[in-house]
Amino acid sequence: MLYVSLLISSMMLAGCDNLAQWAFNAAVAAEQERAGLHPETLTTDDGIQWHVLVSNAHQQKPAVLLVHGFGADSSNWVRFANELEGDYYFVIPDLPGHGESTRSLDLDYRSAAQARRLLTLMDKLGIDRFHVAGNSMGGAISLAVEQQASQRVLSMGLIDSAGLTRQTPAFTNLLATSDSNPLIPHSPEEFRTTLKWAMEDPPYLPDFFVEVMGNMKAANAPVAEKIWKDLHDDPGMSLEDTGKLEKMKVPTLVLWGRQDRLLDLSNVKAFTAELPQARSVVLDGIGHVPMAEAPQKTADAFRVFWREASAG
Repeated sequence: MLYVSLLISSMMLAGCDNLAQWAFNAAVAAEQERAGLHPETLTTDDGIQWHVLVSNAHQQKPAVLLVHGFGADSSNWVRFANELEGDYYFVIPDLPGHGESTRSLDLDYRSAAQARRLLTLMDKLGIDRFHVAGNSMGGAISLAVEQQASQRVLSMGLIDSAGLTRQTPAFTNLLATSDSNPLIPHSPEEFRTTLKWAMEDPPYLPDFFVEVMGNMKAANAPVAEKIWKDLHDDPGMSLEDTGKLEKMKVPTLVLWGRQDRLLDLSNVKAFTAELPQARSVVLDGIGHVPMAEAPQKTADAFRVFWREASAG
């Protein structure tokens, strides 16, 4: 989600869909430019068309692959990247099934398949070794990247990560008792509910931004339903006590928002117990998406972690 400190006057455009979309696109582009990012569109050998945000920084900088969560897109990372602008070479894709990348009901969206696609993307970009960090579902995909290509991964960041997928009692109860999933909005009003579940301290968004984003999410709801179904059949979402995590020797930062309403705080101790080189940071007053809610604090934690991981 984007923090928008510009184009305040464009709020008056909310009554016109075309102008509201234009204002949204302009603000998104301005935020990306401010963070030292530019969008690229490319197609990999597996036929996936990618929308990717890439740093303007020279590629000699340490490469970092940032992986968003379910129902999100690359914009979740822009404020975080802005805090570290110029220090790293960021690659921030819209995952297949999300944003402006390939969206299809025929793809396999389980973590192992998405990890293979990300490795193909990094090959296309000519990047051999890199840090990887993922939020929520993106964390489970990051774990799969390490499993498939451990020799390429310099470090892992797991931000309110799936993989063990211990849900909070409130979220588990909601899914068990409701016909709808708050993470799959079908209207702008439902998207407001999504934001309340995802964030304890959301960045400011004008009403017409929520309308535009909500309509975009609603249009992708059928694909989101397919992704959610695939995740329920995904072994990569249930790694606890399988012995797979203890084989991952890469330095790992487990960062969590204490007020996460979706994935329980107990995941932190469980991850650090099984991952041999894991450390943890818990941010008070923050929910499921720390890099968007508290970009400076999240970036500060990763700046120290990546520096030490590179030195080691």
